[in-house]
Amino acid sequence: MTNYMGETMDWTRLVGLAAAGLALCGCAHAASASGAAAQGSGASAHKAHEAADKHEAAEKTAGNRDGALTGKPFKPVLELAGNLDARPGQLVSIRLDFISRAQGHDAVTAHSPAFSGPVRLWWQDDDSYGATRALAMTDKAGWYPLEVSVAGRIVARDRIHVLRSERPSFTMTFESDVARPGEPLWLNFDDLYPGERGTDFTVRSAALHRPVRLVHDERNDFYNPRAFSARAELAPGLADGEYTFALYGPHGHRIAEKRLTVRAARPGDADYLGKAHGPDLYDPSIGYADSPHRHDFKVSPGGRVAVMWHDAVPDPGEETRLTATSPAFTRALRLNRDDSKSADGDDPRYFNTATIHDGLKPGRYPVTVVAHHRRVMKVGYLTVTARQVH
Repeated sequence: MTNYMGETMDWTRLVGLAAAGLALCGCAHAASASGAAAQGSGASAHKAHEAADKHEAAEKTAGNRDGALTGKPFKPVLELAGNLDARPGQLVSIRLDFISRAQGHDAVTAHSPAFSGPVRLWWQDDDSYGATRALAMTDKAGWYPLEVSVAGRIVARDRIHVLRSERPSFTMTFESDVARPGEPLWLNFDDLYPGERGTDFTVRSAALHRPVRLVHDERNDFYNPRAFSARAELAPGLADGEYTFALYGPHGHRIAEKRLTVRAARPGDADYLGKAHGPDLYDPSIGYADSPHRHDFKVSPGGRVAVMWHDAVPDPGEETRLTATSPAFTRALRLNRDDSKSADGDDPRYFNTATIHDGLKPGRYPVTVVAHHRRVMKVGYLTVTARQVH
């Protein structure tokens, strides 16, 4: 179960939320300090602090559960996200649970010197008070107290840990040890730094098919409002060499550049020829597991044939480009990765189902799969029979 920010909630949280319903019936007010929910990316540096906060929050939630069962007053619980190892300008989410709208009077406010001013918490659809606010760009490194008050009365406290600002950075990441032609890569620009502006960022390189626009991905970079990224792909036919990737900002201003060495697989490399075999042709109505695996298959015009290809070590990026072609097919057949349970324990495999041209003359037709930059080419055969007359 996840909360409204997509964070995982434990069983005590779920029980506590059930107890929160009693707040709407007019249960008595109570005040309390609370534990904080840690931001996943920075929690490792503060495990002891986080563990203590989680233990405290669990005790409070358990107390709320017991109070709900006995009819005793319960305590508000404060949850923070993005508050550990945060940078100036980063977003922090504030959430106050176990308080009804009638109790809050829409006068719930958070105060911390880490923010540029008070933060008003608003009633949310999930029956809590919450808000998201950016830390002040002028924050220095250190710990900052945070207090949440209802109508001027403090009901919960926590802390925010701020790191010093980092200069803007342009990075590239890819999956293999050596960048290969055709390989996907991720382009990232982080300029969460005082004075940085604009959202129009583009990467240009002779190694790319076309210029790539970087955009803010709120789902993956929610807490950093100035993180920009894009998935790109190196051109499949790149010659070995060093390529420049230039990052341009608004108005075509060149901000930064990186150099990347691209090298195709060579004899001796694991992905040079992979461990490819196929194509296996079979009846899609029977399925791969129950059908004979062979490189030839009989089919009538207008019929269907399934194609399976195995490769333990495909070229980087090749998984999205594998195709089977045949003059008997109505079109080139894109082979898709088989992620089903039936593929467990097997080499990575790729499959799809083709349709045979209606009215095709009887005869033997090749089915060809080309891989590893044309270094591997394997052929199966379709025997197209005469159309059956009913």
